[in-house]
Amino acid sequence: MMERKKTLNVFKDAQHAWGSYDDFPVGQPGTDPMPHLSRNRCAQPFFLIHEADQVLVHMAGRAELQLHGKPAIILEPGDTVYIPARIPSRLVAITENVQLRLKVELGAREAVAWFCPACDARVHVVEIEPGIVQAAYLAAVEAWNADAALRTCACGAIHPPADLGDIAWAQTAAALAAV
Repeated sequence: MMERKKTLNVFKDAQHAWGSYDDFPVGQPGTDPMPHLSRNRCAQPFFLIHEADQVLVHMAGRAELQLHGKPAIILEPGDTVYIPARIPSRLVAITENVQLRLKVELGAREAVAWFCPACDARVHVVEIEPGIVQAAYLAAVEAWNADAALRTCACGAIHPPADLGDIAWAQTAAALAAV
């Protein structure tokens, strides 16, 4: 199990991740910006929209960073990307990878969104209040997957359910709630 501590051994601590996109806060409470650690093996099932700026530090493996409306960026170890507030972003693992996302610890709202690849329209969005966001991520994806109406774009395209791969947000949320 990952824990919050004063020092971080990214690669050792990443071995304890439950699943992809855990975004587990690994710094001491009150750290701003807070490093959130993830070890990813599948595609992020939605675009993440954050109310505050973020910095993504790519530590290992390869991934594609998709910024809605912009060309995708291939991430290699050592790459650092600034993601401005309110810019929808999505990570797609090319190989297993490890990332630190520097973001405000608490207080900033987020949203998850799906966009139509055919017409580029926003198909569905769910606003997420500050707190243990992993439980809200899981609820949003489960709702998307369960309701074809949510997955239907104004252009008529019906999008498939999102693949959760090895994502373990329920375990991550439970661990954060226990702290």
